[in-house]
Amino acid sequence: MANTNGKFKRSMRPLDVWALALGAIIGWGCFVLPGNAFLPKAGPLGTAVGMAIGASLILVIALSYGYLIRKFPLSGGEFIYTKKTMGKTNAFICGWGMILAYWSLIPLNATALGMISRYLFPGIIQVGHLYQVAGWDVYAGEVIVASLFIILMAIVNIWGIKQAAWTQTTIALTLVAGIFMVTFLILTQGPDWSNLTPGLPQGQNWWKGVFAIVAMAPWAFIGFDCIPQSAEEYNFSHKKSTGIMISAILVAALLYIAVCAVTATGLKPWQELLADRNNWPTGHVVRNTIGLAGLVILGIAMFCAVVSGMNAFYISTSRLMYAMANEGSLPKWFGQLSPKYGTPKHAILFVMAASLFAPWFGRE
Repeated sequence: MANTNGKFKRSMRPLDVWALALGAIIGWGCFVLPGNAFLPKAGPLGTAVGMAIGASLILVIALSYGYLIRKFPLSGGEFIYTKKTMGKTNAFICGWGMILAYWSLIPLNATALGMISRYLFPGIIQVGHLYQVAGWDVYAGEVIVASLFIILMAIVNIWGIKQAAWTQTTIALTLVAGIFMVTFLILTQGPDWSNLTPGLPQGQNWWKGVFAIVAMAPWAFIGFDCIPQSAEEYNFSHKKSTGIMISAILVAALLYIAVCAVTATGLKPWQELLADRNNWPTGHVVRNTIGLAGLVILGIAMFCAVVSGMNAFYISTSRLMYAMANEGSLPKWFGQLSPKYGTPKHAILFVMAASLFAPWFGRE
């Protein structure tokens, strides 16, 4: 139930907020990009160093957010900070930029479900071929699955932040456990550490590879900034938000590096593995090292990454729209809380409706 003063109920625990950040940071890219982008650009060593530097740079931003959350403990995050310091016009531009960034990641994650199924279980939901968009075959089965998850996550968020936070925490912890379990199982197989050499791609300056990964840090770590959006719903001191963000970023960096290491230490020297042009090098290594059980665990982790991202960005987008409506930058309709659940129901439904268009246009 909403509070009698029409404000959000303070029911988010520190663990819930941590899961919100981590679940938003780690998405499908953590599992696909090691073999498709990270290792080809920088090699195992370059990727690890680049991720560490990138995480360090993001930590500087997190410290700034931590200060601002204490200063302005309100839903809306960057929009509120900009309005308080730079005026309404700049806040309007900032708010719409954030809405588009957050909202777009909901259908992006939803359409990733079809891509994941093509990696893990080819043909299961690729039924009812409709047409092709930008070279991507659109199937009715994939459209239905993506749409169902978009609707399901909207329902969970309408039911209340407590339910959404519990869902986020459960999924995020399963995600972390899945990646660590796969890493542990691969390590118990006695991997050949010489497969990690050379640490950097041959024939290029070391710094080019490292900074190619650093340049991807804003994308790789997007999501930790979801924390300020729900600041009104914390049931703990806002002073703890800085430590929560820092730990989420550090764990995310560790997960990125772990998946890259799993891929690179696999069946053969990493450059030979990439030269084989496997459709999914990480999955290929896991399947051929620890078998189908390992691939299932990895698949569960990927599924959790996608769903936790959708849930996190539903929370963030709806709270941002709620704040903008209350400040006069969006119609008041978006700022109305459900009398029964105390959530910005109208904003959530709007985000859901806008997201349901995407699956019909395919992944590309």
